[in-house]
Amino acid sequence: MSADVQGRKYTSPDGSKTWEYLAISTCSIMSCCMGFVIGWNSPSIVILMSEDSPIPVTASSVSTLVAIVAFGHMLAPLINTLIVDKFGRKNTLLLNGLPVIVSWSLIVIASSIWELYVARFLAGVSLGLFICVFPMYIGEISSPETRGIGGSALTIIYNMGILLTFAIAPYLSLSSMAGGFLAVSVAFVITFWFMPESPYFLAMSDRTDEAEEVLEKLRGKTDVSEELQAIADFLSRREKESAKGRGLRNMFASRANLKALLSITMFSTIQYFGGFFAIQAYSQLIFKSISNVLSDYVINVVIGVTQVISTLVATLLVDKFGRKPLILVAGVSISICNLAIGLYFFAEEYMHQDVLSLSWIPFVASIVLVFMFNSGILCVQVILMSEIFATEIKAVSTCAFSMIAGFLATLGTKFYVWVAITLSYGHSLPFLFYFAVVAACTAIILRVTPETKGKRFAEIQLELMK
Repeated sequence: MSADVQGRKYTSPDGSKTWEYLAISTCSIMSCCMGFVIGWNSPSIVILMSEDSPIPVTASSVSTLVAIVAFGHMLAPLINTLIVDKFGRKNTLLLNGLPVIVSWSLIVIASSIWELYVARFLAGVSLGLFICVFPMYIGEISSPETRGIGGSALTIIYNMGILLTFAIAPYLSLSSMAGGFLAVSVAFVITFWFMPESPYFLAMSDRTDEAEEVLEKLRGKTDVSEELQAIADFLSRREKESAKGRGLRNMFASRANLKALLSITMFSTIQYFGGFFAIQAYSQLIFKSISNVLSDYVINVVIGVTQVISTLVATLLVDKFGRKPLILVAGVSISICNLAIGLYFFAEEYMHQDVLSLSWIPFVASIVLVFMFNSGILCVQVILMSEIFATEIKAVSTCAFSMIAGFLATLGTKFYVWVAITLSYGHSLPFLFYFAVVAACTAIILRVTPETKGKRFAEIQLELMK
């Protein structure tokens, strides 16, 4: 190690986590921006479908506006595989900021639905890229002590971005709201420009001296030779695995891999055909007629608060109770909640009953559904993705899953508005359908997914082979 490296002001014998926390904090800005992207749907749809809408829309065009985000998300993994190992994790994240900046800029000046389509498609691309690359960047720049904090912080702030959108959107015009979100997105690009590149990418690119310098900066230590060697060993193993073949064909080559993919796909099916996504995207539209408990705006904000709280709770539950008990409790709870909401609207829409005095039922059911999904389904899905996919197919399986999720999100988005509004079947049939889907998917997950708590990776793979 050269003398000038040893003398750098950011190094010390005891080490410091300052740059790790700075990198996580700047990534959190973009995580909040992605929350804005998702949170924009619900309040903006109400504005666009109102009598004094600034842009003429139909029910079909509104559902397309929501679905096109998922379509952009679906294409993002393909883009990510082409650039993340060529240009680096940092540059990919910086590039990720450009589509969302253009997206909000278009919404600021939009005068037609087609401008909104382009804007939301670009937002979806940014969302998909971020989901692909930010776990990679955080995992590679963080020490073991900060890795969990970093992942949890970004998830919490993402949900806070959704909550903030729900809270402020009704008080702003579409262009003013987009202008504020544009400013935050630009702030991310400016601040993240000064963050370090991943030492793994630098070592992989044969820039070992730069990798060592970045590690010293991130760890605040003068001696990082042990970690640098660990990175070299990891990259060597990955190269050997790559030589054996890690293509899409490998994902279908064993029973364990097929069961892992089926399990994760069922989680995603619950997300997009289990009520959660419909409530997240269309909550103000769904609850606009239920006003004797709380206004649709307040319900939307309460749902946003629930998402933040449930994310915090999830970090405490998953390692205490295990994966399968959480899946069972969450799956049963979500099924019952969908059934309750579906029966409420069925009584109103098909039996023509006066159910206004019972409007607290869909409100409470929605809150419980969102809470149980975040704390018992989403958090387990994220953990299982790192636990049940074999090492040699992790990269391709993550890409494949992101595309499947984007496809399901596109279908799920169009499905709700098509059934409830375009076909005029009302809100009841989608939620009764969600009830059946969640019950079936939960049963499949419990059947094919092993309990992974406290087990080694090899033990998990053996159970998947049974």
